Amino acid sequence: MSPENIQKMAASFGLLSFGILSIGSVLMGATVFTGVTRGIGGSILFGLLAWGVGSMLMQEDEEDAGDDEDQEEDKGTQLDQTA
Repeated sequence: MSPENIQKMAASFGLLSFGILSIGSVLMGATVFTGVTRGIGGSILFGLLAWGVGSMLMQEDEEDAGDDEDQEEDKGTQLDQTA
């Protein structure tokens, strides 16, 4: 997963939460201003949450890839030694 995909995922979560919170608030009787305000707050909250989780998962993938490279470099270095 690339950083661009993480940003796209966070933006989509933010837009989805904005729509759901805004429309839901207005349908439940809130004023339009209150609904939009809730939508903006929810989009920021859920967008940042998705971005943070995606970034943490990306760091774990990079750390795992680094461990595999170290093992591959060490592979075969002891072959010329006798038992």
